[in-house]
Amino acid sequence: MEPLEFCNLCFQRGKPNLCETYKNTFTKISPLHFSQQSRLDKILNRLDIRPRLIDRRWSCIVDSSKRKEFLDSLWGINVTIHTLDDHVKVLTKLYKPETRRLGAPEEFELPSLESWEEFNPKSRIWDMVKVKQKNAKFFAKVNLGNILKQSSFEGTVYFRAYLNNNLPVLAPMEKRGAYNIMATITEPATAYWKPDNTNEHGFIENKQLTNIPDEIFNILRRLGTTDKRIPETLIFETDDFELVKTIFGCIRIDLIKSTETMKALFDKTSVTPIIIESLDKERLQAMLDIITEIGGKIENENKHLTISGKKGSVKLTFVDNDKSVQDGIEVRISISALEDPSRFTEILYMIKKRLGLQDLPLETMVSQHWPIITDSDLQYVVQSAISWWASNSVLASNIIGEKNKFAKVKEWFSKIKEGKIRSNLDTITLGKIIKFKEAKQ
Repeated sequence: MEPLEFCNLCFQRGKPNLCETYKNTFTKISPLHFSQQSRLDKILNRLDIRPRLIDRRWSCIVDSSKRKEFLDSLWGINVTIHTLDDHVKVLTKLYKPETRRLGAPEEFELPSLESWEEFNPKSRIWDMVKVKQKNAKFFAKVNLGNILKQSSFEGTVYFRAYLNNNLPVLAPMEKRGAYNIMATITEPATAYWKPDNTNEHGFIENKQLTNIPDEIFNILRRLGTTDKRIPETLIFETDDFELVKTIFGCIRIDLIKSTETMKALFDKTSVTPIIIESLDKERLQAMLDIITEIGGKIENENKHLTISGKKGSVKLTFVDNDKSVQDGIEVRISISALEDPSRFTEILYMIKKRLGLQDLPLETMVSQHWPIITDSDLQYVVQSAISWWASNSVLASNIIGEKNKFAKVKEWFSKIKEGKIRSNLDTITLGKIIKFKEAKQ
């Protein structure tokens, strides 16, 4: 998902310096003057916030407890910002709560016999359309003003039913426009927010978000998170209930708090350490290699690792939980963080700072050590190499690795050249990196 895809209307008076792409993640989208950047860096340093590149953009992730202080500090240095709250204010102007009434059913001629469905404003789902054939032509009764969907092997096409000079006509539409019209003809509905038993988070099942406009789903996905333990569910911070309720109101859905509660996902007292031997060997080894390179000493126990440095030591345990938590000298690391380069880097940074280890560039070290196990790993490694090629060709070639790692990159690149797969990445640059590396061998 591209978080800025639906912010164009927000930026009609010019782009701000920072945009909240996801909850508490602020990304630079227009340049800052040197003096502004310098003052912003001082604010981040005071709040112990470390900026980094996310999708090749300067970004910083702010803890919820520091959010207000961070935003207030920006006013003093004249840095403009577009928050998710600001985005919702724009949405409420675009989506009006009133309903358009559908007209009476009329008989429309259909261009083909393939699968046709009509939007049901009451249930918010698609109903099959009964098609009749008359003299090699196809007809169906459809409510005026409603949206139809035709599905075939070539894809899905949307139409709006209306009268043109008193003649029933089906006008083809883009999906985005069709769903925006559907939002104006839907009848009021109710959705439920289930709090957890700690009242820290709220859960909304995706099945309550059927056939909603892309703009609405985009902001909900940016504001919320997901967890593999509760599939097809969005998770929000409790403080965002009113904001989420406002978003739902844009499409005539009343969000209410359910009396049913969910078990807290982030209960710090209920986590059980995972035995070190059961962790993915390649991902764990990448962490250990980097810690060693920056001067950390490692002792391997059955259920934890002890990492020592100039300022003392910490005990690392691994848990099947969504969040990594530091509690004094104990650091509980979510095993899912071992699969996420940005979270992986944050943990290493915390260990480095806590123990006074060598101040080496962790982002580049992670990209060089990162194993290729899944397709997401491959995309991350290749994109990292491409982003460094212009400024540091040696680093780019080091990122795509040696032996097994390099072989996987080459195999993937060969499949692209043979037309077996497609990619949105800059494969021309990747080809140059591969040739450069082979020339050095």
